[in-house]
Amino acid sequence: MSSKSNQWLFSQNDMAKTPTILDGMPWENERILRAKGGNFIINAGMTLKLPPTTIYTAGIYFQRFYMRHSFRTYHHYDLAGTCLFLASKEEETGRRLRDVVTISVRKARKDDAYKVDENSDDFRRWKETILYHEELVLETLCFDLNLELPYSFLFEILARCAATPKQALSAIAFTNDFIKTPLCLMYPPQVLAGVSVFLSSQVMQETLFEVKSGKAWWEISTADTELIQDAVETLYVSVMP
Repeated sequence: MSSKSNQWLFSQNDMAKTPTILDGMPWENERILRAKGGNFIINAGMTLKLPPTTIYTAGIYFQRFYMRHSFRTYHHYDLAGTCLFLASKEEETGRRLRDVVTISVRKARKDDAYKVDENSDDFRRWKETILYHEELVLETLCFDLNLELPYSFLFEILARCAATPKQALSAIAFTNDFIKTPLCLMYPPQVLAGVSVFLSSQVMQETLFEVKSGKAWWEISTADTELIQDAVETLYVSVMP
């Protein structure tokens, strides 16, 4: 596949010919599965009390995996659980496999109160699934596990603009949700940070300005303004090919 600056940045044309689409699944169906996988990672990660950076990293692994493989071949929940376990180890926020398996069973069943027996078929299947797919994910990602995330770029803008806690939480929430979409595959992290600030500003109807210079937030962003606008437009049309 072509890329914008490296093998993990994809164009609109790339999104129109993913392995899943070439496998005969309509884009809208793939988009829904990408969102479901992202939701699984977020919900399971929060239950495991993993930091947002680890959850986001898992989401990137998940989204990237399906640029090389089809959803028809690998179930989104199986890969979501695997990516979460892998990210927790890579980010040095490791959780025991037993804990990841237990939470994955509950999230897959959509029952957080479900009592998971370690001798049950559910537990054994999930444990085997995560261990089996872990190596596949590593190979698919070419062992390229170190990521630059949007958070550092976002926090710099928020700090320089003296954002209120409410403004900051709003922007962070938008950033967290990017792993539900392929947007995180199409734009570099500094652009996504800009998108988060833009969306937060729209929702709160407040524009952030740098305290020191009085410049608007986009003037102090390290991202190209046109790219931020392009990413916002892409998001508004549901990242359609």
